[in-house]
Parts: sequence; structure tokens; C-alpha cells
Amino acid sequence: MNSKHWQKLGWSAAALGAAAGLFAALRYGNRFLDEFENARAEDAACGAFFTTAAGWRMHYTAQGNGAPVVLIHGFLDSLQTWRRNIPVWAQTHRVYALDVLGFGSSDRALAPIYTLKQQAQFLREFFAAQQLERATVIGHSMGGALALQLAYDFPALIHKLVLIAPATYLYAAFPRNGLRPLPRRVSRGMMGLYEKWQGDRSNPVRLAYGDPTRITQDSIALRQQMMRVRGTHDALIAMSQSKREADVPYHLEQVTAPTLLVWGKRDRVVPVAHAEKHYRALPNARLEWIETAGHLPHEEEPQAVNQLVGAFLDAA
Repeated sequence: MNSKHWQKLGWSAAALGAAAGLFAALRYGNRFLDEFENARAEDAACGAFFTTAAGWRMHYTAQGNGAPVVLIHGFLDSLQTWRRNIPVWAQTHRVYALDVLGFGSSDRALAPIYTLKQQAQFLREFFAAQQLERATVIGHSMGGALALQLAYDFPALIHKLVLIAPATYLYAAFPRNGLRPLPRRVSRGMMGLYEKWQGDRSNPVRLAYGDPTRITQDSIALRQQMMRVRGTHDALIAMSQSKREADVPYHLEQVTAPTLLVWGKRDRVVPVAHAEKHYRALPNARLEWIETAGHLPHEEEPQAVNQLVGAFLDAA
């Protein structure tokens, strides 16, 4: 055999070795994820469950009396993100907080049905189940985009909107037909490896605060707990493959409800330039800045946000 032939054999052996190593790593990632997801959705439930017409269970809480307010959390989050706000707003309002399908203590759908329009339909069903004719809707990040879709599809349900760093324009950048699917074992294996090697560092709350010294242990632990619910990572795969079915931000001028925009000046998740884009597009909006907060101003500066939102809720 000549040197070229031996060189080809060497390259082939190296390729086979690399493939075997990758296969082993992905298999390990899947095994790790099987053990990592060791909780049931209902284990951390603190409220009740509502069942959609399609049969999905969604977790929610309800506190207080008065005009209704519905809270929608952001991506990789849960209704627990409002724990520093609900006790204040519930003093004068009936406050409902939901875990969006795929998060918190709600069910994990493994099919690519996670579109804004579908989630808005689930919210409409929730309104009907709770006999809510009209409510103020408060949404953070992904929940802000969802609140806008709800207001577009079902304007009669909306009294007012509060949008905290809504990710509306980020959602518009997502591929129309979702990301090209990989074999599930590959996707799960990669996610398992990420969870294994990143550990606490993978928690997105670390990027979401304007001042990391203000992060409390419960802010991290609550999100870690959610990620360990069985089916969470498969649901995230389904989300990445879901179509971009939404009417926002393309038709924001048709959302005419009085709207309060709240944004942290140190937001590193959703560009602060998107605040002005929302303000210009929405015909009845007001923009308020929280100077020292990041992407979670309602957690990081709850007193300031509670005061702003409370005044907006009470305004005629």
C-alpha cells in the first residue's frame, strides 16, 4: 500500500472514531436528561387546573377581589415570576396568574402546536371558564407578545394591557415554519449535555437582571425546578419546530386598548430599542422606564413596577 492509501485509512478511522464519540456523548446526554427530569408538573402546583378543549391542563392561581387582571409570564418561566407583585395587586383586584402550556405546572405538549394564535385561543377558553367578560392583561416578554396576540384576536376581552419588555419583534424573527427538525435523540442529547455541563450557569435569570447582586436564590431555584419536570425539554424541541402563526407585530396599530409599556434600561434580552418600536406602533400606549432594572423589572424592582401598574389599573 502506498502512503496515500494509508492516509485515507487514517482519515476513515478518525472519522469513525469521531462519529462513535459523538454517538456516545449524545447517548449520555439523553440518559442524563432522563434522570434530570425527575419531577411531575403537579409537584410544584400552588393553585388549580383548567382543561382546554383540546384536553391540555393549564395551571393557574387566583387571589383577591375586584376587577379582573390576568398575568402571563415569559419564556422559560412560570407564574412564580409574579410572586412579588400579586400580593400588592390583589389588594384591589381579582388577579389570575397562569402557567402557559409547556411551562410551570402546566402540561407539556410534545407536538409543534406552540403558536401565539393557539396559545391565545387557550387564553380565550380560560376567560370563558372563569366567566371573565373583560380583563386587564399583563404580559412579560413572550407573555407580552401573547397578550398582544390575544388583544388582536379577541379585542372585546381586553380592558387594558400592561406589557413588560414584550418580545414581540423577537418572535417575528423566528423562522415561519419553525426550525428544521433534527432527530429527537440528537436534540435531546445536546440539551442533556448542556444541562449537565452548564449546571447553575445555564439558568437564564443570570442574564435577566440588570444588577446580578440582586438575584435571590428563589429566583434561580424556581426556574430550575420547572426545568426538571418530565417532558420539559421535549416540549422545548416542539416549540422550536412550531410555526410562526401570529398577527403581531405586523398589525399592532389595530390593538387600541390603553397600554402601559414597562422596560428596564439594562435589558440584555430584548433590545431596549424595541420599546420605542412598540410605543410608535401602538396607538394608545405610554412608555415607562425602570432605570436600574434588566429584563425582569417586576422581580428586580417590584416596588417601582407595583406602583406604576397599580396607578395604571386604577386610572379611569
